[in-house]
Amino acid sequence: MRDEARFTEHETGNIHWPYFIMELRLTLWQELLISAAMMLVLILIVVHFNVPNPNMILIAGLVVSAALFGYNGGLLAGALMLVYSMYFFSTDHSYVHYTTLNFEKLIVILIGIVVVLLFVCELKRSSMRAFNEIDDLTQRLQEDNMLLKELSLNDALTGIRNRLALRHDFNAYIGRDLYVVMLDVDNFKGINDHYGHDQGDRILRVTGRNLAEQFGQEHCYRYGGDEFLIILPNVSETMVRSQINSIFELSPPLDKNHPDTRAGYSVGYVAGHAADDRALRRLFSVADERMYAVKRAGKNHINGDPVPV
Repeated sequence: MRDEARFTEHETGNIHWPYFIMELRLTLWQELLISAAMMLVLILIVVHFNVPNPNMILIAGLVVSAALFGYNGGLLAGALMLVYSMYFFSTDHSYVHYTTLNFEKLIVILIGIVVVLLFVCELKRSSMRAFNEIDDLTQRLQEDNMLLKELSLNDALTGIRNRLALRHDFNAYIGRDLYVVMLDVDNFKGINDHYGHDQGDRILRVTGRNLAEQFGQEHCYRYGGDEFLIILPNVSETMVRSQINSIFELSPPLDKNHPDTRAGYSVGYVAGHAADDRALRRLFSVADERMYAVKRAGKNHINGDPVPV
């Protein structure tokens, strides 16, 4: 994921060049090759144009190599710079004999190389450490944001998706043949009043879990307090009724101490083609009407019609 995010940033041009360079994953030999090539090009320029003070140019290659590759590239660039300086300042380019003045210049160059290496390479090391820390923090922030998004779309009590998730998923159902199911826990207020809210919450949790297991969590929504919505694309009525019957069979007991007394459900469902958002909302409305028809008729039953609306 992190590599994909980096590639996207590079591709869209939203990342600064220093950070892009830090992102390069080169082998040691590649770093050495680039540093050597850069220094050799500068040395050829110095020789070709007979530059009287070549170190003013070569120091730039040293700084760039150290800034890009740290000690790996910096040490090689510094060594090449020192070798050329020894050639340039030695008598008859012998690498051995020097005038006193030129030897002092060589010592100054050596000190300069060491100082530049230490300064630039330590800056490089500090910047890489900071960059890696920022990179890790960014990844953790992205992961936390994904987790927060997931939490915001899931109902905290039942674990299935919530009304916000329904709005998020709404357009994905348009243009499809659907079965829409509305399920309501019968006498839920009475359950809370008689058995307590903890028992009521337990019934909602078990119901949500059973729905997710039967229909798939991605298709189930907690629509209201004790009301659930299931949206099923491309399924048969036989499958829908079979899965709803399984929910009835798995209904939780109202009281753990009396397992024979179980929660009841009123269920309404409808089939139809969600041609647009109005058609989809119409399916919700019809399923809801059929669910309430069950409640008026005595509850704990299913009311559905395979004929599309």
